[in-house]
Order: sequence, then C-alpha cells, then structure tokens
Amino acid sequence: MKPVRRVIVGAGLIVVLVAALVVGMRWWRFSLTHVETDDAYVHADVAEVTPRIAGTVDQLLVDEDWQVQRGQTLARLDPAEYRVGLRRAEAALARAIEGVEQSRAAVRAAESSMSLAEAELEQARLDHARAAQLTAHDVVPTERLDRARTALRAAEARSAASREEAERARANLGIPLDAPHDEAAVVRQARAERDQAALLLSYTRLRAPVAGVVTRRAVEVGQRIQPGQALMAIVPIDEAYVEANFKETQLTDVRIGQPVRLVADIYPRHVFRGRVDGLSPGTGAAFALLPPENATGNWVKVVQRVPVRIRLDEPADPELPLRVGLSVVATIDTSNREGALLTPLSQSAGSAQSDHEKVSVLR
Repeated sequence: MKPVRRVIVGAGLIVVLVAALVVGMRWWRFSLTHVETDDAYVHADVAEVTPRIAGTVDQLLVDEDWQVQRGQTLARLDPAEYRVGLRRAEAALARAIEGVEQSRAAVRAAESSMSLAEAELEQARLDHARAAQLTAHDVVPTERLDRARTALRAAEARSAASREEAERARANLGIPLDAPHDEAAVVRQARAERDQAALLLSYTRLRAPVAGVVTRRAVEVGQRIQPGQALMAIVPIDEAYVEANFKETQLTDVRIGQPVRLVADIYPRHVFRGRVDGLSPGTGAAFALLPPENATGNWVKVVQRVPVRIRLDEPADPELPLRVGLSVVATIDTSNREGALLTPLSQSAGSAQSDHEKVSVLR
C-alpha cells in the first residue's frame, strides 16, 4: 500500500506543481500586458449653478439629490423689475421708430421745398433774361431789370437754403429715404437695448447646464441673491469618468485609447469597461499646492504617481450608478501600443465643441 500511496502523493504533487506553473505563467503573461492600481476614484465635471443677475428667489423647483435634465428650470427669480425694464425698452424702441418716420417725413418735406425753390429760381432766371433783353432795346425801364435781378438773387438764396435744409434732414435721418427703419442707428441701438432687457428677463429662470443630480443646494425661497453666487451644483452622473493614479514605472506602455477594466468597490461583482482618455502632463505632486523641493535638505527617492483619465465606454447602468469619489480598481490592457501618448487635437476640438454646446443651452 505504501508504494501506491507514494505514487498518489507524487502524482498529486506533480499536478499541484503543473497547476502552479500554469497559473504562474498566466500571471506572468498578464503582468507583461496589463497594469493595475487601486488608487483610482470616480470623478465628474461638477457644474455650478450661479445667477447672472441679482434678484429675489420666487420659486425653488428642485431639492437636494433630485435628478434633473439639461435645460430644466431649477429656480425662478422675481421677474417684476425686469419686466418693467423690458416694457421701458420696448417703449424706447417704439419712440425710435417714430422718430425715424418723422425724420423721413421731414426729408420729404425738405425735398418738396427744394423742388419749389428750384422752380422759382428757374422762373427768376427767365424773368431776369427777359428784362435784360427788353432793357437793352429800351422797351422797359432799367428799374424793371433791377427788380428782376433782385428777385433772381432772392430765388438763388432760397434755393441754396432749401438744399441745405434737405441735406440736414437727410443727415438727421441717417439712412436712404427708401431704406427700412431697422437700418437706422437709433433703431438698432433701441432694439439692442430691448433685446438686452429681454435677455435679463430670461435670466430670471435658472436652468440646469447639464443633466445630472442636484447637490450642495444653498438657496431658499425669498433669499436675495447676487450674480455669481453659488446656489447649487449638478453632478453629471452619466458623464462620470475615472481618474487612476498609476506609478510612473507602470506607464511605459500606456497609450491613449487602450481598453480598461474597472471594478468599483461598491459593486465588486460588476465590471465597467472604459478606455484611456488622457494622461496628465505632470505628476500629482508637481501640481500640488506646495510641491516638493527635492533640491534642498536630505532627499529620498519616491516613486511618483501620474493621473490617468479613463472614460467609460457607455453610461453606467441606472441600477448601478457611479457616484463621485467612489474607489475603483483600474486595470489597463497595454497589448496594443500603437496609440498616442498625448490627447489628439481632434479629440480636444470635440471636447471644446461639446463645452460650447453646453454654454449655448444657457442662452
């Protein structure tokens, strides 16, 4: 029996050694193409909700931890004073249009007067020429020629005055006689002031700049607020990302676009998938409030960590939401090393366009 037992024990040891060798080889191969860290946390670009105008909070339509959509009204300010300002601006615009129409009528009247003066001047010239001819043949006395000459001078003066008056009227109008009144400077200015008043009135509605969850609400109904005052914040849960702090020795083969396996401590049985979105241009210590001074005193080498931004492939499952600050274990697959070390310009342009679209919602 003892030889049989030795054979069984020997076979068992061989199986264990083979299994250990297989596991060791797999782990070794995995370590060659993967880097992992548990120094990773969920982040999101939190949007602060601040008013653009001063006012009194009239309505508060959301509460802490409420989920809101992009563009949704969060609160309303008392619009009374801004409505008055809008009505005043609309009245000023109407007066400006009336002023343009009056100037247009003045131009027409001045041009009519100029036409009449030119006709009188033409008649005075004819009378003067006829009187001069008759006087030269001693048909009429010289006194008639003098009166004709005086009338001609008076007609010339009236014609010049009418032309100046017409030019003054056109200058006051500022636009061609047949042009629409919207081209007049006074109308454009009044319309711009009306639009500004309407814009200020629209700012009495505070809207969500992004979709997400309301947090840090610090405003109540009846409170007087000022421009730029932080009222609440919105965390865009669907746009959450992971910031993993890898050791500098782990980043040799990390490239933009490499796949990442993410496991959050809150959901240990669920795997999130993402990709490397960007690598920080410096270590965390380099951008600290008080960076280390390695050139002074005693120095001890410390392996630095570099933040790596990881973007999820798709928004998290509503049943498994990721919250800002959660701990994550991130594993990067570095098998494909053809990606870039820096974020491509096209990706940066796309992010800038996305930010512009977010701002346009507020308008």
